[in-house]
Amino acid sequence: MSGTEKTVLDHKKLVELQDELRSLIGQAEYIRNQIDVITATIQDLATAIETLEYLEKHGEGKTVLVPIGAGNYIRARIEKIENIIMGVGGRISIEASISEAKQMLEERIKILENIRLDLLRKLEEINRKINEILPQVEKLSRKAEQ
Repeated sequence: MSGTEKTVLDHKKLVELQDELRSLIGQAEYIRNQIDVITATIQDLATAIETLEYLEKHGEGKTVLVPIGAGNYIRARIEKIENIIMGVGGRISIEASISEAKQMLEERIKILENIRLDLLRKLEEINRKINEILPQVEKLSRKAEQ
């Protein structure tokens, strides 16, 4: 194989590896964004559970601020805390006791934590591939510069 043929093959290999590297970096960024969304949702659900627990113990007779949209609130007094209305998806809501609601929220958190763990594993695998390819790209780039 002549030096020119080897240079052409090295260039093709470099382009292929660079394309693969860009693809992997894009996948990693997408997965990181998904993990961030899931983490925020888990935190939101945990806050809902904490709020329910507080209201269950100390809520009756308390004055709270109720959001009415666009960052505006009205004051309202809590009379009774027996059931809550909770969204279950698809713009559908159900009435549930506080204990049922907490249980449903905890189940959602478990599901999301499992999804987050799967995504973290995928991200780790992608990062491992990136770390395998990067030295090859650097080596071929240095070769091409010479």
